Amino acid sequence: MQVTRRKAIQQFLFVSAGVAILPACLQDDKSKSAILLKNFQVSGQQEKMLEELTETIIPTTATPGAKAVSAHLFALKMLDDCYKKEDQQQFMKGLTAFDKTAQEKFDQPFLKCNKTQRDTLLAAIDGKKDLPAELAFFYTTAKKLTIQAYTGSRFYLTSVQVYKMIPGKYRGCIPVKNHSIKTS
Repeated sequence: MQVTRRKAIQQFLFVSAGVAILPACLQDDKSKSAILLKNFQVSGQQEKMLEELTETIIPTTATPGAKAVSAHLFALKMLDDCYKKEDQQQFMKGLTAFDKTAQEKFDQPFLKCNKTQRDTLLAAIDGKKDLPAELAFFYTTAKKLTIQAYTGSRFYLTSVQVYKMIPGKYRGCIPVKNHSIKTS
């Protein structure tokens, strides 16, 4: 088989272009978020922490939990699309304060806490009345959006709270009785 000069140069260019592009394809940046937001930025670490928080709020049992329905992504998208800039900033400050609270209480970030520690932290935050404003806003908003995401998920609406249209099924094969009203 005879290879012409033109064919050899063409193959060389294809191979060199592939070698140049390969590192970019193999790079797996864990610090990036899985969702593109327009109004604020969240790192991959913060997204993972929110994902674990939603799973702690609605854990997986015999039924899927909040992580299975991507409640954290729903919460981030709702914050991005429907909340004011000030609320978004307060939420992000609260996210940082939440992790700091876990660090102070258990000497490790929320992501490294075990299930018991996470449950204890959420119970402590739920029970306190004198929380910093950012932390209180973050937790109540995250909890509200997690519940909203879960109860609006396909799983919930098709398996748990099955919606039935009113007045019910149409049954055309059932004869209708003639009920005449007797007047005296």
